[in-house]
Amino acid sequence: MKIFFIIKNLSNAVGGAERVFCKISSLLDDKGHDITIITFDKDNNLIFYDIKKSIKRINLSIGNSSSKTNLSEYFRRIFALRNLLSITKPDLVIGFMHSAYIPISFALLGKPVPLIASEHTAINHYFKRPIQFLLLLISSFLINRFTVLSLLIKSKYPYIISRKMVVIPNPVMAVNSIKENDDIPKRNIILSVGRLEEEKDHITLIQSFATIVKSHQDWDLHIIGEGKLKNKLNEKINSLGLIDRVYIKGFTKDIDSKYREAKIFALPSKYEAFGLVTAEAMSYGIPCIGFADCPGTNELIINNETGLLVKSSGNRSSALAKGIERLISDEQYRICLGRAAREAIKKNFADEEVAEAWENLLYNAIKENC
Repeated sequence: MKIFFIIKNLSNAVGGAERVFCKISSLLDDKGHDITIITFDKDNNLIFYDIKKSIKRINLSIGNSSSKTNLSEYFRRIFALRNLLSITKPDLVIGFMHSAYIPISFALLGKPVPLIASEHTAINHYFKRPIQFLLLLISSFLINRFTVLSLLIKSKYPYIISRKMVVIPNPVMAVNSIKENDDIPKRNIILSVGRLEEEKDHITLIQSFATIVKSHQDWDLHIIGEGKLKNKLNEKINSLGLIDRVYIKGFTKDIDSKYREAKIFALPSKYEAFGLVTAEAMSYGIPCIGFADCPGTNELIINNETGLLVKSSGNRSSALAKGIERLISDEQYRICLGRAAREAIKKNFADEEVAEAWENLLYNAIKENC
């Protein structure tokens, strides 16, 4: 099958969706499909994450793919995609995230090529973005199927969209053995990974750590991520006197070593589509903590079995601090949670199962489109 994967940006975008994009395209390449990935990146831009060498890549070089799209760029991208797809004639197109699948839906208007829209956020994302949501509603009539990451996420979308949604979880990196890291620091690390954006709520995590920092002098907080709130977060760290205890570090390809260093993984997000980094931390046997009312997190973690979920109760930082302190003070509890978490991920998110679910979806979409 000749499949085109399309995403806005792969050079500067280093989030979970981009990593999953590279992973799924590689899994389908392994199954013998003819895979081409298309971005709006510049021609000479390199991909941050690894993909199979056999996968072809086309960069359309329209506008700045790492910034907000203006109206002129939007229409230029639609026409460029339409022209490219008319020439190349793929069997099926997959668009990752609304920034790709909405313009593709208009580019394919009137063409007999099925389109799969892979949604990687919860509906909460659209609450303050009415224009994006309107475009999503309009484009839904032109899309054959959506993929979402959980039944709960699907249930929150209006029926006109959810009726086309198929639940396929993200693949989670396999960890064959939990070996010791030779470079593990002597200090204990609480790790958090994610974009430095408002919905990730790292401010709450920093504030919660500040309330327990004096009682646990051998623990530090490491936040791995990039985003527009980086300066604000560093200012908060400085104002709380935590510059030698809280560290914000950029995304790295060697995320493996960061997981192996960590004793606790904390995700303070208000909402998640899936919580890929939480699932990855669980696969390393790291005890994880998040909020009970956070979609995505509360579907991955079973409270007191595979991790710890805390209730915000109007004061998120206080609730998170109490949960972290519980994990710090009880090593045996951490070990039990970590072991159960690892087994749960191994059972439910294997590459083979996810690849098979994607392949079944693609064949069904082609069959329904005939």
